Amino acid sequence: EDVEVAYTEVEGAAPALVLVHGFTGHRDDFLPQLPELAQGQRILVPDLRGHGDATHGGEAERFRCPQLVLDLRRFLVEREVGPCDLLGHSLGGMVALRFALAHPEGLRSLLLMDTSPFAPDGYALSTFEKAGAIAEARGMAFLQQRVERAAQYDRDPGPADRQAEKWADAYWPHHRRRYRSMDPVAYAALGHEMVTQAGVADRLGEIRCPVTVLWGEEDPWIPVARGEALA
Repeated sequence: EDVEVAYTEVEGAAPALVLVHGFTGHRDDFLPQLPELAQGQRILVPDLRGHGDATHGGEAERFRCPQLVLDLRRFLVEREVGPCDLLGHSLGGMVALRFALAHPEGLRSLLLMDTSPFAPDGYALSTFEKAGAIAEARGMAFLQQRVERAAQYDRDPGPADRQAEKWADAYWPHHRRRYRSMDPVAYAALGHEMVTQAGVADRLGEIRCPVTVLWGEEDPWIPVARGEALA
């Protein structure tokens, strides 16, 4: 009740397709795909709290995964969404997994995109602590500039950097918008949450709806082996 959710909706028939973005994401992450996905089905794409145009501000305790699950549940109930097809990307997938475990009656199917049932590889708590301190002291625009500069001057670019370079004209402007519209407190708190989370791998067998696992072969942050293990 303490958050106002911004969202995009494509009108259509039930069951609805709900798309949940990842860490530092924005509902417009899915914008290029909406025309192709909109085949008469209702589509809802919310911003997670602390991201995009959703409510910002408040204590770090407001930005925790259980709270994001509650937000999603309230969002769907208020919009009278029946059992839906729920896609979660990265952090959004972690939220979607926990939503599936807490509210199985709310799902028709679950789509997990580049995500993990436990803390992902490639993330260090110290990184988020330092980046979070920078974000809170200097602002998200400053942090984004540092991230962009580091990627552009990386002497040994990885697959994700090469993709970013390939799509630079579209990628970096959207990257700036994503970061600059994020709450710095949410950045620090949710980064900490991802790294220190209690995994749910031992509960995956409780999920009874159809599940699709989607993975990028060159994902540098959550390796494809994690996708295979999740599947």
